[in-house]
Amino acid sequence: MDKKKIKAPSFIQALVILLVVVAILMLSVTLLDVSIQIALLFSIIIASCFAIFLGYKWDDVQKMMMDGVMSMLIATFILMLIGAVIATWIASGTIPYIIYLGLKLISPKFFLLCACLAAAFMSMACGSSWSSAGTVGIAFMGIGAGLGINPAMTAGAIVSGAYFGDKQSPFSDTTNLASAMAGTTLFEHMSSMLWTTTPALVISLILYTVLGFTSASGGAVDTTTADLYIDNLSAHFNLSPVCLIPVVVLIVVIVKKAPAIPGLVVSALLGAVMAVIFQGSNPIDVANLMYDGFTIDTGVEQIDSLLNRGGISSMLWTVALYFMACILGNILDVTGILRTVLSKIAAITKRASTLITSTLVSSFVMCGLTGSLESSMLITSKLFGPAYDDLNIDRKVLSRSLEDTGTMCAALIPWNSNGIFMATTLGVATVQYIPYAFLGLITPVVAIAFAFLGIGVFYKKDKKAA
Repeated sequence: MDKKKIKAPSFIQALVILLVVVAILMLSVTLLDVSIQIALLFSIIIASCFAIFLGYKWDDVQKMMMDGVMSMLIATFILMLIGAVIATWIASGTIPYIIYLGLKLISPKFFLLCACLAAAFMSMACGSSWSSAGTVGIAFMGIGAGLGINPAMTAGAIVSGAYFGDKQSPFSDTTNLASAMAGTTLFEHMSSMLWTTTPALVISLILYTVLGFTSASGGAVDTTTADLYIDNLSAHFNLSPVCLIPVVVLIVVIVKKAPAIPGLVVSALLGAVMAVIFQGSNPIDVANLMYDGFTIDTGVEQIDSLLNRGGISSMLWTVALYFMACILGNILDVTGILRTVLSKIAAITKRASTLITSTLVSSFVMCGLTGSLESSMLITSKLFGPAYDDLNIDRKVLSRSLEDTGTMCAALIPWNSNGIFMATTLGVATVQYIPYAFLGLITPVVAIAFAFLGIGVFYKKDKKAA
């Protein structure tokens, strides 16, 4: 790469490219019947052409693409492992038994509340919103279907709980990353997050309770469907408390603070062994379903559509989308398009309220454009960090702001890796569950309101709220 021949993009040029990319992605999701992969492909072509216009050679652009993919290989491997876990946990009877218990024990009026809290507990314990959605989330989607609850409502509650628990877990990779990128300690960051996420969670839980009572009183709950689910699950699986062994083992692995990949491998293999021993499955069939996914024909279409899922192959569509989003994000980053726009914004923020608001907006936009939380945090923290120092604001306010919109809203962006994963895993399109993912919608509002009211704005000297 001959840096002497490479031009830096002007603010107008960078802004135009970003607006074009955003327009393409938004139109493909909202108005046009175009696959999001095709929208990303066109965006990559535009970004690549602009890179060449700036003086980069094709080999340079190709390296940007490769680096974008390489940076996400571990996350992609985890994604495929979760697909295997879903398949074996269904085959072992673990997820069917949780659905069975939920249909018997959970009141429809409190179902959405319970779904949110259960997802929050699991993600707080394991430090992963993805693992929470792929285990407890799948089970609650089944319970909700049996109770006649709108799947979009169920998915929204699960997403809200999963991301709250993730952000308040010391085991979460993005929670640790945000504190490191912003230059603060992990527990300072977690305590700062409570200022915005706790009010947002309380409001969300109230809304889920009200929504649950409204849905139930409106006749949305069908007990006949619940009975049908219970009878069919009992007929096709050997259901007993033994089926919960994979859950117990996963919790033990979490307590022992095992890394994500070994923990997921243990979960998948244990589910496979349980399927052979307790469900009488053929070992070869179980090995194959780890890739192809679990399949069953119960004679009831709703149950089949719920249980016929999982496997590594089910994640390949998501992996392809994930790779393309990472390629686009890295080109926008390396060419300086993102930094040019953000640096301009950071330079004109002279008050705490506008600085925090700018950070929140920029974190969300970067999360959408790069398709990656990690890239979003890296870019935003580097560009806005000096402005926090200039205003003497504690860096834990920066770390909190990175996550209040970046992480908490990531699952609301259809082409972001989080939105892609949640839609694929829960079986509900991102645009469908967005209206019910209250935590992701409310947290930015609380964060901006608190910034202008001076609530939770900490300064370096006295460490007290302004």
